[in-house]
Amino acid sequence: MIKKVSNLFLSHIYFIGQFIALSIFYLKLVKDQFQKKVIKIGFVLVLLTLGIQYGVKPEMFLKFNLYEIFITSFLLIIYAVFHFYNMLDEKKEFYYINMGLLLYLFASTILFLIGNLTTKFSKDFSMITWTINAILVIVYHLFFLYEWKVSYFRTKTINSN
Repeated sequence: MIKKVSNLFLSHIYFIGQFIALSIFYLKLVKDQFQKKVIKIGFVLVLLTLGIQYGVKPEMFLKFNLYEIFITSFLLIIYAVFHFYNMLDEKKEFYYINMGLLLYLFASTILFLIGNLTTKFSKDFSMITWTINAILVIVYHLFFLYEWKVSYFRTKTINSN
């Protein structure tokens, strides 16, 4: 027997967790003091507003929160753009990871924002949105894999004498 229990609350853990982890990642990555300040202020404001929102309306924790999706993803996109800007005259560190993050966050944010609209259409049509998102997740992870291969994977050379 399959129990019909909503797992939507897990999306909040995902988006907030992703925001926290990637904010810390970009905070360590950027060197510019203004950019660090923007990341710190954005970090505090987003967590504060989401904390207030869930404190005032705890029932939001069981709903699809478009504000949470938009604000966490939007700030991460800004942080990724900071890093691309910094790479113009610095070492191209985490280039492919940043590219994958930017591509995934931009596209998935749009998909999540229109996701509520597609639920009003047929089930087959709404599944297109989530199938595209699943493909984006795979592409996103392929960027991570490629970065690992380019930056960290060392092949052993065979000495032929």
